[in-house]
Amino acid sequence: MMARSRNIKPGFFSNEDLADLDFAARLLFIGMWTEADREGRLEDRPKRLKMALFPADNVDIDGMLDALELKGFIRRYEASGVKAIQVVNWSKHQNPHVKEAASTIPAEGQHQPVQGEHGESTGQAPGENSSFPADSLSLDSLNLIPDSLTPSSESPEDLFDRFWKLYPRKVGKANAQKAWAKLKVHSALFDHMADALAAWSVSADWAKDGGQFIPHPATWLNGKRWEDELPVPANVHHLPTSRHHGFAERDYTAGLIPREDGTYAF
Repeated sequence: MMARSRNIKPGFFSNEDLADLDFAARLLFIGMWTEADREGRLEDRPKRLKMALFPADNVDIDGMLDALELKGFIRRYEASGVKAIQVVNWSKHQNPHVKEAASTIPAEGQHQPVQGEHGESTGQAPGENSSFPADSLSLDSLNLIPDSLTPSSESPEDLFDRFWKLYPRKVGKANAQKAWAKLKVHSALFDHMADALAAWSVSADWAKDGGQFIPHPATWLNGKRWEDELPVPANVHHLPTSRHHGFAERDYTAGLIPREDGTYAF
């Protein structure tokens, strides 16, 4: 899904419950609004959120999502086999443009929207006499067109631009574009690629020797490398097998004389 412009109002920065969270979690919360659909829902995919919102930072997205849920700002749930996130009080604080595409993410069963305690948490709701939607920006009486007016379906060219931004080795762009055109990439396939790239980007193979073993983008695409078995992250270390073993099988009382008090004599 293409990111959209959303609103934020001053109360966000003075919310005491948000202040209990670390800086990255607060930034994640804001970023999630731009990834959410018109109903305030988004897929619960921590790797994808990291690539979209924190591509250059070493952060624990899953842990921060748990912290936001614990504070009541979001709900993580599963419906119809889809893991999803609902931003609490979304409709109270955001007013998506009427042309924004309908949500394709299933709602949280029959659960009624929770009226949280964070009245000032997210965006700016329009007033009764407002002449522009909450998803617009106003500056010196000039309305800026929000991203939400952009159609939600991305063209293959748009998807390639996102791929190129994500791929860590930017060489041979023309060849990569040719390979991309042959694949006829759609949104679902791109999501699969992005998940694979998120895993490979932190792998030991791609991290060693300054990234010289990262394949060219065209090679990665032509080989459909997103279908490969995902690698182990570079920061996962396996302890070597010790050369010292067999101690548990030894009889350390052999040759000693047992005493009545349970000790041994030579």
